[in-house]
Amino acid sequence: MNTLRQGIEAAAIRGSTSVGPDTVVRRYRFSPDFVGFSGHFPGDAILPAIVQLQAVVALVQELAGTPLRLVAVPSAKFLAPVRPGEDVEVRYRHCSTAGGNRYDATLTVADRTVSSFSLELAVEKDIA
Repeated sequence: MNTLRQGIEAAAIRGSTSVGPDTVVRRYRFSPDFVGFSGHFPGDAILPAIVQLQAVVALVQELAGTPLRLVAVPSAKFLAPVRPGEDVEVRYRHCSTAGGNRYDATLTVADRTVSSFSLELAVEKDIA
């Protein structure tokens, strides 16, 4: 497991995951020393967009119990920065499509949407 994924998993707030029929929700708190903040940006750290995407990928993969790979980001909006120490709620909904598996995700901080995006994921063995 890579360092970024380990850091994301370590940032999960224990007992905060809820799995419903249509959505999954988990809360995270990324500490100031989280590897994803490294170099982004010194003195004014913000959580990079790729880390936000990877948090969803890691959560889906954990619950699916199979290795997954991000294959596309059909849409994405990053509306506000995520700072160290903030509680981030990650919420996603699985949408089966003819072409594969799409996940619509929203990240919020203090009930304010900071990003929303759609991801297309594939099982590792299905990727040529």
